[in-house]
Amino acid sequence: MLDTIIQLLKDASILVSLFTLVGCIIQRKSVNDTIISVTKTFLGFVLLFASARLMISPSLHSFSDIFMMAFNVKGIVPNNEVVIVDAMDQLGPQFASAIALGLIGAMALNLVFARFTPLKYVVLSGHHVFFMVSCLTIISLLHGYSMTISAIMGSVITAVWCVVSPALLVGYCRRIKNVEPLRVSGDFSIGQFGSTSYMLSGFLGDKFGNVNNDIEQAKIPNALGFLTDKNTSTFLVMLLFFVVSSAVAGFDKVQLIADQHAKHHAHINVVLFLLKQSGLFAAGVFVLGRGVNMFVEELIPAFKGISDKLIKKSIPAIEIYSLFPYSKNAVFVGFICCTVAGFITMAILPYFGLPVIVPSLLFTFASGGGAGIVGNATGGVRGCIMGAIACGVLSTIGSALIFQPIWDAGVHAATTYSTTDFTILGELLHHTLSLFS
Repeated sequence: MLDTIIQLLKDASILVSLFTLVGCIIQRKSVNDTIISVTKTFLGFVLLFASARLMISPSLHSFSDIFMMAFNVKGIVPNNEVVIVDAMDQLGPQFASAIALGLIGAMALNLVFARFTPLKYVVLSGHHVFFMVSCLTIISLLHGYSMTISAIMGSVITAVWCVVSPALLVGYCRRIKNVEPLRVSGDFSIGQFGSTSYMLSGFLGDKFGNVNNDIEQAKIPNALGFLTDKNTSTFLVMLLFFVVSSAVAGFDKVQLIADQHAKHHAHINVVLFLLKQSGLFAAGVFVLGRGVNMFVEELIPAFKGISDKLIKKSIPAIEIYSLFPYSKNAVFVGFICCTVAGFITMAILPYFGLPVIVPSLLFTFASGGGAGIVGNATGGVRGCIMGAIACGVLSTIGSALIFQPIWDAGVHAATTYSTTDFTILGELLHHTLSLFS
């Protein structure tokens, strides 16, 4: 029973559907309208994550394989999900139960803090709450605390961060343009734990950018008018990256990768493979946008019902992907700049005695795109570029720093945490506990 509850709470589609259900009940909607609202919210989130995991992620993995072959890159690729699975396997079932209960505790405390403090934010990214609890629990174990105490510490710190980080970001979120559907019921903030990189991006845009030079309004020459269609430009730019990387790696070697992907099917020509992988990425971005539109129409009004009745003036802290359909240029430029910055930082790390961290392209797409959006909101094109570059540098260094404490705690994994909040809060907790141990 407990395992079922944990799995449901970790799943963002279930979590936001439950919030929509509660909102509909509070607003006394009819049974028919409630069923429609909850179903559309659930299906919208399923589309969002299906597009990320089944379309965008496989395309980025293929590009990553080709890129690393082309430039002979080897190292540790951060992955939040994998490091948690390895931790549960190596630290045992007691750890798995502890962080599961820590997830429930953190989400419950988030609601308590939102109800009784001035910080009215409710995080709707259950999986990120789970990642944070796991990271902080591992760090606490490293310093000799019991499994129970470690999980409690991780749960409480995560719950505090659930209301603090959206509060620090909400000012920047108010400056993001063309997101009226997200503001139907008032303010919103970001509940994805890459918030430190988004704060840095917003700050840099504010100090060094020009908010009037909005990247979404970039002018394109008439001869390249087809690039004004976002789906077309996304596909063609991604295809360019695939072709250039493949040319450097050698098309004969890329053919081997194509054959591996098609091992259960017929032989696929390398040209067709590159076209399909580029199309998969572009189609995934399109489906992601449709999913967001679908659940936003139902979730935001439902959340207002919760705000009016249960948690007065509550503010939803939403997934970063929810912003992507409204700022496609910023997302793509942010993704590219974050990726480039991450690889340059990767090359420098060994000179400082740190492990080689190979940027995860799924991370640079999500957090780099988010940093691009926030940077563009505060500083236009310059803010978008600077913010995304800062995100790539910060995340790569953070993953390199957190790797050793996680390893020393007994999690001997060939991966580590990727998102900046996990690495920064993990390092802060590590150094704070070091003062007492």
